[in-house]
Amino acid sequence: MIPKIPIAWLQITYQKSRLLVTILGVTFAVLLMFIQLAFRDGLFENSVTMHKALQADLVLLHADTNYFFGIKQFPRNYLYRVLEINGVASASPFYFADANFRNPETFVTEPISLCAFRPDQPVLNLSEVNQSLEILQQPNAVLFDQLSSSEYGSIASVFKSEGVINTELSNKKINIVGLFSLGGGVMSQNGLVVTSDLNYSELLNIPLEKVAIGVIKLKPGIKPENIIEQFSKKLPKEDNGIPVKLITLNKFMEIEKEHWAESTPIGFIFNLGTIIGLVFGGVIVYQILYSQIADNLYIYATFKAIGYSKLYLVSVVIQQAVLMSLMGYIPGFAFCIFLYRFIENATRLPVFMTFSRALIVLVLTITMCSLAGLLAMKKLQSADPADLFH
Repeated sequence: MIPKIPIAWLQITYQKSRLLVTILGVTFAVLLMFIQLAFRDGLFENSVTMHKALQADLVLLHADTNYFFGIKQFPRNYLYRVLEINGVASASPFYFADANFRNPETFVTEPISLCAFRPDQPVLNLSEVNQSLEILQQPNAVLFDQLSSSEYGSIASVFKSEGVINTELSNKKINIVGLFSLGGGVMSQNGLVVTSDLNYSELLNIPLEKVAIGVIKLKPGIKPENIIEQFSKKLPKEDNGIPVKLITLNKFMEIEKEHWAESTPIGFIFNLGTIIGLVFGGVIVYQILYSQIADNLYIYATFKAIGYSKLYLVSVVIQQAVLMSLMGYIPGFAFCIFLYRFIENATRLPVFMTFSRALIVLVLTITMCSLAGLLAMKKLQSADPADLFH
């Protein structure tokens, strides 16, 4: 019997120009799928930048808080209830709100995010912030995220050359006394400043009894699930209507990603882009395979005449489709490695190749080409051995 794979290989390589078009079409489809999925996952990962900056095992939230920049405040006394549970090492308040920042160069006011905490109870795992806890206790002192948008002015470069910068936050004077690096403003405001809890209350006229997040740290060896269960039992019956929830930090990040995936068009848009890539590649492969079958119909008819089954001919076409998918996937994958680095440097999105994404795109590519092959095989039905004698 004639080997199957060589026949499939010869079918797709005997016309070099057609093979090149096939590879380019599949490669473009692979690139489009990789880019769409990378942007989608990168935006979702970007949405939990602030979450990752918290030094927390558990977080206490208002029950209606479904994403970070939609935080609702709750009474601080709930932190004391958590702190009473055996196994809890600390329960610290974290404050978060929107404010208006005046660009010290243009004097234009831009919205910005402000977060705060007690300097004696640091809750951020940012070394630049934790090294500046003492100066944060000064009146009107704030730290500025140097990865913020340029719309706030050349804050980082001016501070490094001249030192403390004086400007305004929500119409009150502030002193920028330090810098830190966090970023992650794509899903929120374009900038962030950090200050102490007392400065936060003074600048925004918000009482410290209203907390955005309770940052909970546990003692070594304590399971978060046990603390959550004890907290639910600790709430008095008459407090059943109080809207608070105690969850793990990882759960909070999952809720955040679900919000952006399900409550916004982001997930739909990028998933649609992936589907478009699939359809585009499938059409290219279908056209190539159909043309190849049509051009070589007499060969398939000859195979039928000498005894080859229809199943064998079908397998040859499927093999061609799989070979096309691999020949387009490999260069697409290799190019995306470099493209991801460019995108990450240009947008600061956490875009990188993952095994799961590489596997998903590979499966989609093979499936796309195989389905195109199945559709093109309808042409085989007209491969009649009797036509050889006409």
